[in-house]
Amino acid sequence: MRFNSVAAPWRSWRGAGEHAFGHKRARSEIALYAARVAAAVAALQIPAGVVAEPNNPSKPAFASEWPDASNTGPPRDLKLKPSGPLTIAVAGTTISGLDIQGGVTVNADNVTIETSRISAKAWAVIKIDPHRTGIVVRDCSIDGLGAGPDGNGNQGIMGQGTFQRNNIFNVENGIVLTGKDNLIEGNFIHDLNAGGAPHYDGIQIDGGISDTVIRHNTIINSHGAAGAIMIDNEFGPVSNIVIEGNLLAGGSYTIYSDGKFNDNPISSVSITDNHIGSGQYGPTLFRRNRPTYLRNATDGWHLVRNLNVGKVAGQEAIR
Repeated sequence: MRFNSVAAPWRSWRGAGEHAFGHKRARSEIALYAARVAAAVAALQIPAGVVAEPNNPSKPAFASEWPDASNTGPPRDLKLKPSGPLTIAVAGTTISGLDIQGGVTVNADNVTIETSRISAKAWAVIKIDPHRTGIVVRDCSIDGLGAGPDGNGNQGIMGQGTFQRNNIFNVENGIVLTGKDNLIEGNFIHDLNAGGAPHYDGIQIDGGISDTVIRHNTIINSHGAAGAIMIDNEFGPVSNIVIEGNLLAGGSYTIYSDGKFNDNPISSVSITDNHIGSGQYGPTLFRRNRPTYLRNATDGWHLVRNLNVGKVAGQEAIR
């Protein structure tokens, strides 16, 4: 999904089709490969090393180390208090232990949302004003219910801040960043599901973003469109992005860093020590920028197969 990160008007994604038709393979070969990948993804049976990286042996890793339905979201034994949609306008507010039916809008600084379940067909299940700082969202279940208010896709979290140990699903895009100084850590983003003509991303960075760490998340995009992590320069320059120690799988390409939209620079992107399950066309697409890419293993789908994904679209994490 493409949009202006401040005004957020709807725009359709333009990239995935271009990547597909620009590929050197014949169309028939691409179609056959895509069908095989889709079938394997559906069964979560894609083997390790779909796309091999020469001279880059996989490091030992086990599924229990990764964020999944067993270790993200609110504690299973916590009784949540029912709530309707919320708009938070008082600085320093903490929201905790709620079952929120409807979106949450954050219009104040230093707000914490924790150990809660939020379910909404909103443009963003949690929408943070792009001028706010000190926002923390942690240990929450975030369910987009498969569609936005117009019947198309939506975002789990839209904004900037510290986002930790959240279970995010039933959205088009798990986290869409709109500012700098972000920490995204320990989240489980999966079961991406949206109406309309979605182009799914686990984490989406559309320019104007800097000083961001994306560490030790599990992100699964079981669709053959877009990626687990998308970085592009459409709405401004991008700098100082660290992507390290994640389990990332699926999409067209699993990780994009794409400077095709304009002359805004993408600089200082570091992609290290991740476990990657290849997307439909490969593990990465880098265009008009050159990230640091070191020690990334190709065993992502093997690890995904052993995760606890919950009984129904991640709901196990909140029972």
